Amino acid sequence: MNRRPRSPSSDPGVRRRAGRPAKPLLSRGLIADAALDIVTADGIDGLTMKTLAGRLGVSVSSLYNHIANKAELLASVQDAVMSRVDAQGFTDVGAAAPEERAVRLAEALRHWSRSYRQVFADYPSLVPLIATMPVTGAPETRRMYDTVAAGLLAAGVPSARVVPVIVAFESFLYGSAMDAHAPAGIFSSAPEESDAPTFRAVVEAFTAGGETEAFTAGGETEAFTAGGETEAFTAGAGGGDDAVPPRSGVPNPYADLPFEWGLDALVARTLTLLG
Repeated sequence: MNRRPRSPSSDPGVRRRAGRPAKPLLSRGLIADAALDIVTADGIDGLTMKTLAGRLGVSVSSLYNHIANKAELLASVQDAVMSRVDAQGFTDVGAAAPEERAVRLAEALRHWSRSYRQVFADYPSLVPLIATMPVTGAPETRRMYDTVAAGLLAAGVPSARVVPVIVAFESFLYGSAMDAHAPAGIFSSAPEESDAPTFRAVVEAFTAGGETEAFTAGGETEAFTAGGETEAFTAGAGGGDDAVPPRSGVPNPYADLPFEWGLDALVARTLTLLG
């Protein structure tokens, strides 16, 4: 009886010819993540198509099968970063009862702001770039903004005020992300420098403890809520998870208190826009 010859694929002694891999070796997401690694280690100036190809172990020409140019690469980096900012709290605003939407909006703004600041504190070298980048070519970034805008509108912020609110928060958040890495003694004067005695005194009062200690203790907000609009706002915030500001763990031990004060002021001002 004649046997049918084995096909090469069924013969264990015959190696299958290499072809297209079952899983692509490269993707936009993989490229963006590698680009972020380079930026973290070497700053934005260290990110080139050549260094990126070397990090991924591929040729530069392989990158161009997925990324058309440096501008598109930067847009993918923008998306990779912005997709880490948690804006999901804004989806709860529209679902809330009308009388609860202000509280939900305040919670969403606080959670989004803290997430935003932390993300950019992780990638401070990207702040000058992304703060001025258009959203063209960055769909994840646009989706984040869309979620925020929908929450602001649902709470009653007039449509013409939504973008100014976002810009006001971002202007503050980018600066706060940079301040997270400022030296603890950035405002300290040398002993022989006596030309600014008032400023020296207030710096010493702040860094000696007091309000900063009360805030970073994590369980007390008396110092944090010591005045005016901040106290009034916190008292009406509903006592949710965001009522007690969390410690962020950023390198600058004095950065959290001013950040929370500024955030308080922005949230309070935004709530005055509700119709």
